[in-house]
Formats: sequence, structure tokens, C-alpha cells
Amino acid sequence: MNGSMASACATSSPLVSAPSACPSKKTAARFRRRRTVSCRATGGDNDGLLWLPRRDVMLSGLSGVAAGLACYPGLADAAECTRSDKVNENTVQCTDTEGALPCPLVSTTAPVVDFTPETKVTRVRQPVHLLSQEYQEKYKEATSKMKALPESNPLSFAAQAAIHQAYCDSYYSYHRSSSSGGSTTAAAKDDPTFDVHFSWIFAPWHRMYIYFYERALGDLIGDDTFALPFWNWDHPAGMVVPPLFRDAGAAGSTASNPLYDANRNPANLDALIDLDYLNDKDNEPIPFSGPKDEEYKKLVNKNLCTVYTQQVRKGAESFLGEKYCTDLGSSTSSMGSLERMAHTAVHVWVGKAGPTPATATCSEASGGVPNHSKGGVYSCNNDMGFLGTAGRDPLFYSHHANVDRMWHLWSTRLGGGQGFTDTDWLDASFVFYDDVESPRKVRVKFRDVLDTRDLGYTYDAEADKDLPWLRPKITSLVPHGTDDSGAAKAAAAPVFPLALTKGQVVEVPAVAVPAREAGKEQLLVIDGIEFDPQANNKFDVAINVPADKASQVGPQYKEYAGSFAVVPGSGGGGTRKGKVTLCITDVLYDLDAEDDSSVDVVIVPRTDAKVTINARPTIKNRN
Repeated sequence: MNGSMASACATSSPLVSAPSACPSKKTAARFRRRRTVSCRATGGDNDGLLWLPRRDVMLSGLSGVAAGLACYPGLADAAECTRSDKVNENTVQCTDTEGALPCPLVSTTAPVVDFTPETKVTRVRQPVHLLSQEYQEKYKEATSKMKALPESNPLSFAAQAAIHQAYCDSYYSYHRSSSSGGSTTAAAKDDPTFDVHFSWIFAPWHRMYIYFYERALGDLIGDDTFALPFWNWDHPAGMVVPPLFRDAGAAGSTASNPLYDANRNPANLDALIDLDYLNDKDNEPIPFSGPKDEEYKKLVNKNLCTVYTQQVRKGAESFLGEKYCTDLGSSTSSMGSLERMAHTAVHVWVGKAGPTPATATCSEASGGVPNHSKGGVYSCNNDMGFLGTAGRDPLFYSHHANVDRMWHLWSTRLGGGQGFTDTDWLDASFVFYDDVESPRKVRVKFRDVLDTRDLGYTYDAEADKDLPWLRPKITSLVPHGTDDSGAAKAAAAPVFPLALTKGQVVEVPAVAVPAREAGKEQLLVIDGIEFDPQANNKFDVAINVPADKASQVGPQYKEYAGSFAVVPGSGGGGTRKGKVTLCITDVLYDLDAEDDSSVDVVIVPRTDAKVTINARPTIKNRN
């Protein structure tokens, strides 16, 4: 291809199982390991793996074609787990059944029916900032009518918000004795709390959730073509809280805006969004409507780099997350980049920043919301800033429509396909309510929602013709690959367990890099992470960066391997265990380190929250 993508590697299709192969065009002559090619089949064979080194090609010619992913996105192996955990309405049970809220799905004993795929696409989701005035009014009308429904209706706005609260604020537990398919019995005290975040459950569950929310909005206005608009924070024109949601309207009158929420951070409402927000949370926001100066352009590019890193070259386990596992003695659950990157940053960016006034202790009096899992503890990072209250902000649903669109683009245009073939994932199921007039329970499996056409909706093809995050400007932070660079002084190896401290970079020298096996990708694994799930948590990971430069690392640099970040929630109290798995095949290539026997891994803490890493990072070939 000689540096361009004029010749497509694979054609676009609504849903594909794996990217097509791209023939090797590796040049014979090069300096050290530097390449000038833009695409090659990994392993030297026509094995269906597409390599797109970001250093050499920014995918400028990808319009209408499947770009493919360097980390093989198709039939991923299941993550290691010492239990085989089935997820359905028998194994995931509400522990608080006293009333309809906040577990609305147990409010009646109505029978459950299985989901039936929709027969045709009738709804097209559009960018919020491009909606016509007529459509904006339609959206407001539907939301207003949903908010007017009594809380006892499981499709009321209050009940819909309670669904998200229940599934992420420890109202549900995983009932181990039911996982074998036996009869349902009472939950045991040692059953672990259940959360739809932190694993491969995240994307399918949220797709189901907003699907039924969208259908309810259409029912309320008698329009089966109504589609939930998405907030496309991945495009420069959409990198601000949409004006449709910002105007409060006339308080107490019919002119009030049902899409407005008072529990947002006022400092960020009119600012250019930062999709790497927790790195620079104390920085002065850049006005969205201000001058397009160098600082503005740098942040726009950084945002595009964030989305690029999130979306491109990710295997299913790296993008969607790893297998859900209830083994409390392990930390196998891991968020994918879809959850931990832009999604997390947007939540924290929008949500209320703390108690009111800022000097007050978080309590009910200062606007706090009680944390279900810890008596007497309140959260003041409301509404989007705390998982338990996120569904109370109407912007949450348009935000998640864009998160869903990111999955849709990964599956189709980027060649990710269905993701996993593990039946523990495909047959996982949840129950939601459908039909506002006569609510009924519907059981839907993950395999039912892999193709949005089976849900009757798609995304605006015209708006997605140009995806600017496919061509960001990614540069090197420091020189790499020169023969006369000199040997840097080796850092002392840290001792694990290791408590991270903001401002103190952790250098892990000489992490072994196994020889890459044909058809497999190289994964950097940081296991044994313990963190406070009620706080803002984030650390970045880089490769071969000197300590004095590490604080500058971000997605706009080739040395950046990824990050660990979470939206504050309850987590059942105490600390939560987890890990992060980062596909680094492309990073090693970018840094001319693909043939090195070891690399230095650098961990950069970004927040004050307590995070402990119990094991030294490792690099392995994908199983």
C-alpha cells in the first residue's frame, strides 16, 4: 500500500466475524527495525490478521472499509477463571425486595417471555448536535412523559434510573447455588455482590438497557421510528455537553427542559471535553466556543488519540473486557478499553464534582446520595459522576448510545465481529421490561444483541462517513531505536505489593518479552490490582519512557500502552480486585522494541485514591 489505504484490506459489512487478511509488504531494507509499510499479515502468513502500525499510517483512506485490528478481534479465548459462572435471572438476584425500587425487575411475579428479534430496522440513531428542532422537541416530549409516569410503572424514568443503580450499587448478588441450573433458593450471606461493570458484561448489558429505554420513549409518543440520539464526543463538533441538555428552561413551568440535570459540574458544561480527564482534572477548562488556539487543538487531537487507542488494534478481551468470574480469591475480572477510557472520562467530566458548598463534608445536607453497600456513607459526585445515580441524568442515555456506537463500529467497520464465542458470554441473559401500557418481562441473551439490526436500529451512516479519530497525530515522546542512544541507568526494581502515590512514577525494569508466536498478540498484564471503587481511580502505563518524562505520557504518544480507570461506585464496600490487560503488539512495533527480550514498564499514578498493585507486570502471548 506504500503508506496509503487506497486499496482496501477488507470491505465493510454489517457484521463480520473477522477482518480479512492484508498481504505482507514488508520492505527488505530498513534501519534497525524501522518499517515503511502500512499493512502486513502478522506471522508472515495469510492468517487473517491485519496490522496497522499507527506510526506509519493514520488510516486516512478508511472511508467505508473495515480497518481491521492489530490485536486479533475475532474468536478470542476465554480469560482465565477458576469458576464457570452462568449469568441469568436465577443466578443474579436482588437482595433488596421490599419494594419496587431500586430493584424494579422483581416488583411483579409476571411471567418472562424470550426476546424476539425485530424484523426490520426502523430507527436510526443520530448525533445530538445535528438534530432538527422538531426532533429535539420530540426527544423532550418523550422524556417528559417518561418522567410523568408513576414510579410504580417499571418503564418510568425513576424505575429506569433504578435499574442501573441496582445493578451497580450492590443491590444484586451472584447466587452461586443456582449457577448449575438448579432451582432458585434463598441467597446466601457469602454470595458476592454483582456488578455489570468491570468485565465482558459491560457492553451487552448496557446495549440491552438503553434498547428498552429507547423503545419506551417511542411508545410514549406513539412513534416506533423514534431513536435515541447519541452524544458523539468522538467528533470535534460534539466535544461539549450538547446545548439541548444544558438549558434548564423556565423552572416550574411547561417550558422547563426535561433533559436538564442540576447535578452536573458547572465548570465543564461549556468547555471542550477532555477524554483523558483524570490525568488533568485540576486544569482550567478550555471554552468550547473560545479561540481555536494551540491548546484547543492539542486537546482535540488528544481526544482523537484517546478514541483511536480505545478502538483500534484491540482483541475482544482488551476491548470488551474479560470473563466475569465470582472467584473472590482471584482478580480475573478486567474492564475493556471500551469501558475504562472515554466512557469513564465522560462520566467523571459531567458529574457533580462534590458536596455543595465545596468546603462541606459529603452528607445528605450537602447533596449526598446514600451508598447502599456502606451504611452512613454518602456520595457527592452525582449524578453522572457516581454509578449509583448516573441513570438519573437524561444525558447518561445519549452518552451510552455513543458508547454502544463505539462497540457497533468496532464490530463492523473495524472488523471486530461478534467478539467472543464462549457460551458463558453468548448465553448470559438478563430480564428487562417492555411495553409502557402493559409492561411485560423480556429475557434477552447476549447472542440476541450482537447485531443492532436484530434490535431494529442502526446508526446514521452519513454522520459516520468521516471518523476523524482514525487519523490522529500520534508522536514519540522520546527518541527510540537509534544505535547510539546510550544505555540509561537501570532503575531499582520496585517491591510488590506496591501502593501507588500520585506524583511518584513506578519504573518496573526489564520485564521479559516472550518471542511473539505466529497468529498471537502480545499482552501486558497488570494483575492483583486492589482499589477503592468509591473513588476516582486512574493510572497510566507506558513502555520505555524515562522517569523524568513519564508524567507527560498520554494517548497522543507512541509510548502509551493504556490505562486503568473506573467511575466511582459502591463495589459492595471495602476494596475491589481487578486487573488490566493491554494489547501492546503495536506499541512494541512503534518503539522499535518488537525484537527486544525485555522492556521497561512505567506506571504513572494520576489520582489520589488508594491503589495497590500486588504483582509485577508480565507480558505474554495471547492464549
